Amino acid sequence: MTGVTGSYRSGTAGQPPVLLLHSSQSTSGQWRALQAELNQHFDVLAVDLLGYGKAARPEVMDPDDFRLSDEIPRVLAAIEDAAIDHPVHLIGHSYGAALALKLAREQALPVRSLTLFEPVAFHILDSDQPARQEIDKIADQMHQADAEAATRAFVDYWNQPGYFDALPERIRQGMVRQAGKVTMDFAALMGEPCNAEDYHQIQVPTLLLTGAFSRLSAQQVAARLQHVLPQVETAALACGHMGPVTAPELVNPVIVRFLHQQHPEINLD
Repeated sequence: MTGVTGSYRSGTAGQPPVLLLHSSQSTSGQWRALQAELNQHFDVLAVDLLGYGKAARPEVMDPDDFRLSDEIPRVLAAIEDAAIDHPVHLIGHSYGAALALKLAREQALPVRSLTLFEPVAFHILDSDQPARQEIDKIADQMHQADAEAATRAFVDYWNQPGYFDALPERIRQGMVRQAGKVTMDFAALMGEPCNAEDYHQIQVPTLLLTGAFSRLSAQQVAARLQHVLPQVETAALACGHMGPVTAPELVNPVIVRFLHQQHPEINLD
């Protein structure tokens, strides 16, 4: 762990830096397998986002006022604490991928490349699209008083019916405790003040990954981004939205290959 609680550095100092951003209802620990594959040739930093893992909860009075910009100071503090002063390879999943898009678009930090697994940038979907209406229903359910029911709906939506109830009790209760942050995440994703065309500003090599068995909302966001990101390559993998967690054996090799394409000078032998 670094000096910023909930940020974890591994890999090889002096090698190209990689920054890992996790999904909602997760922690930086979701990237352990990928870190193990990158450690020899990269300097890797994985950060718990606000409200998850060892990170503090957001300080907002109204959950609906939370925005992606509230996540940025913590991320930048972790980079500064790690003394990373070269452009980073930015990798994000779901909510973390939407945050990665914002960081790259606003040039909040120097970015060498961008890897996105189903960024849930729902703000780029039109309100009358079936995909937007589908995810609006899930977001609205997070406001109900029954946190367990809200969490069940959220987790099952991104996995499959019955997934939440099949989890160990300890994990279920941990997720329920994080329901309030998920509500904030939705507010941030829906309320980001930009449109799809704004992401055309991102002028770095980008890998956009999707799960072939994922939800319409995530698929439609990816489809729109594919048309506006200037330097994008895409791949659909045989998994769902939670592929980086449930199928790392499919996802991680594609990410590793993309990163090494950015550094042909690295000897993989």
